[in-house]
Amino acid sequence: MKKWIFVVLLCGFFGAEAGGKIYAAEQGDVTATQDVFQTIYDSVPLEEVENVLQELKDEQMDFSFQQYVDKVIQGEAELSLQGIGEEIKTCVSREFQVNQHTIYRLLLCGILSGVFLNFATSAYEKEMSQTGFYLIYFFVVTILLGGFLEASTVAKTVLDRVLVFMKALVPSFSIALTWSAGSATSMAFYQAALATMAIVEQVLVGIFLPLVQVYFLISIANPLMDGKFARMADLVRSLIRFGTKTILMVMIGHQGIQGLITPALDGVKRGTLFRTASSLPGVGNVFGGVTDTIIGSGVLIKSAIGVGGLVAICVLCIVPLVRLWVFTITYKGLAAFTQPVTDKRLVLVFQSAADSGRLLVHIVFMTAVMFLLTLTIIIAATNHVY
Repeated sequence: MKKWIFVVLLCGFFGAEAGGKIYAAEQGDVTATQDVFQTIYDSVPLEEVENVLQELKDEQMDFSFQQYVDKVIQGEAELSLQGIGEEIKTCVSREFQVNQHTIYRLLLCGILSGVFLNFATSAYEKEMSQTGFYLIYFFVVTILLGGFLEASTVAKTVLDRVLVFMKALVPSFSIALTWSAGSATSMAFYQAALATMAIVEQVLVGIFLPLVQVYFLISIANPLMDGKFARMADLVRSLIRFGTKTILMVMIGHQGIQGLITPALDGVKRGTLFRTASSLPGVGNVFGGVTDTIIGSGVLIKSAIGVGGLVAICVLCIVPLVRLWVFTITYKGLAAFTQPVTDKRLVLVFQSAADSGRLLVHIVFMTAVMFLLTLTIIIAATNHVY
């Protein structure tokens, strides 16, 4: 109750500072309303979020968080799907150009392995062909290891970038949420966002990404071991996929319940307080007009910042996800095209690299979805002016 008394005093401060502007606002004065809106907007620190985003995003992505929030507030923000499509097309083309020499070398190695094993007739030739195959096998594994380590670095980098951006966004969004919904809702969101960031940092980055590396090493060694590690590789892959999905479901359930309860509690407290204050003779109408202006402005600013955060997360994740998908599709294509002429063990190695890439895509995608849902749930739950 003390917190809401503070809100009343704050509103009184606005009245004392603005003087006749409050009465003008009650009568529909646009200038006074804009003054209140600008005061609330200036209280939200967006410059730090903008600076962090500019340091983290790829140079090819032309996006300004603060400018986009301003456009959303003015009702002018639009997403150019054509521009996004062009950026994705450029990224795909660039990745294939960078990796084309690696693809040619792996195709040549696959064909040579088939030649060594299929055209050996005598026992001596078969022994020599096996030796040649092992040399090719280890050469292919060396190339794949370099490509996978690069893909794993891309996944870890984008996860770290999203975490840094969310650490900058959450305080600013919480301040805007306090103006629009209330302190309890703001605190609940802050705690939920911190919990999500901790899960991503400790579980997804700290445990699941190393597990993908373990899966890759087991999978590429498995063909030479006559499939002795096949079940272990399946176990690690199932653990990663099941673990990320379970975390996502628990997070959605927890935040969904909070999104239904805490804004309603804040709304009930605020509604009771406002009705009591509005019934006071002489100042009731003035108080009601000011509070409606403050809450309405807070809802608009909160929604604009939330939408800007959603777009910024997509901007941070889109290029790394495309790069990881190109890595996955490349080795999946190699496994398909070399299967008729290549030893099946090399085909399994190519497929293992593709499966490892899919796990990296899965982790990055699930992380982006967690943060997107964290913002979306609270935006949707607090878009009502009580």
